[in-house]
Amino acid sequence: MSPYFEELKVKKFNSPELHNIVFNPETKWMPYFDFIATPIPIDVLLKDNFYSWLYDRHKYKAGVLKMESKTIYNWHTDLNRGVCINSMIETPNTSYTFFRNHLDLRHTVTELQYYPGSRFLFNNQKEHMVINYEGTRMMLTIEFEEDKNELTYLDLLHEIESNYYKTKFENLLILSMVDTIDSRAATCNFS
Repeated sequence: MSPYFEELKVKKFNSPELHNIVFNPETKWMPYFDFIATPIPIDVLLKDNFYSWLYDRHKYKAGVLKMESKTIYNWHTDLNRGVCINSMIETPNTSYTFFRNHLDLRHTVTELQYYPGSRFLFNNQKEHMVINYEGTRMMLTIEFEEDKNELTYLDLLHEIESNYYKTKFENLLILSMVDTIDSRAATCNFS
């Protein structure tokens, strides 16, 4: 387990409705913490099982953050956010997200390699930066109502692992057992 980020074991999030919003020339973009952003209606996300499960437990708002080519969002920790969930929207871009664990002039980094539709739990309280080298970078981000003192990266990671994954696994196991029983019943001759 990384102290910086964790790729969530859920299916990729590819929403045509989300794409229609972010690629619509009529969409209003506004400044938001040195990014350009647009809010995303919650009902777009609630059609997804994971986002719906999450919203039932931790209310959030969603938006897409846009970074233009040849820009950097320098080293920082977020002021209020303890944790978020990020999902890269497919655009032709070359961008890099790095974490570091100390402030020396020379230091090692850990890279988070996003790919379109993947969902990452992101520790906003670890120092990180983004470099967008080429193309427009668009990131769906989930911002929780709870701040860094109320909801932490490790707490949410544990909750997802112990509740969402476990429940999903148990439901799959039950469905598998029902399928097995159904297939056995179908092969029996009751005459």
